[in-house]
Amino acid sequence: MEDFLLNLHKGGVGLTELNGNKIPTIYIDPLKYHEVIRDVCGRKVAVDTLLNIFHDQRDVFVDVQMTFLDINTKMSFLLYANSLMEFFMRLSEAGIIAVAPDPTSASNSSEVLMIQLPKKEQAEKAFQIIKSNARNKAGLNNDPQKSF
Repeated sequence: MEDFLLNLHKGGVGLTELNGNKIPTIYIDPLKYHEVIRDVCGRKVAVDTLLNIFHDQRDVFVDVQMTFLDINTKMSFLLYANSLMEFFMRLSEAGIIAVAPDPTSASNSSEVLMIQLPKKEQAEKAFQIIKSNARNKAGLNNDPQKSF
């Protein structure tokens, strides 16, 4: 448990409004965000997404892995799912996840990279696993991830 807590994504997450839908968004360092945007700009890019779920029938952690196949970029974000139920519910509904620069340091808050999951059903299955195994619904004290 301690290793998971030490490796949680510190950039935060949120929900971005898009055409009346709330899209789960992972915030990253603005420099990393701009590197990715520079590499994908004007290109059709495939992104392999994987949700690795770890649980002890009380606490649920999800390692969100994104591999940008055409530009050889990998990103991984460990999230504490117990306190992010709406985030994962919206992911299962929309089948889209977004990456954006940390809003506290971004000059333009409208910068968002949307990624469509190749198999929405996998997000739906992941949400069911999270819901059925997250017994500690209150989440961790002082959870640094929750920003919505």
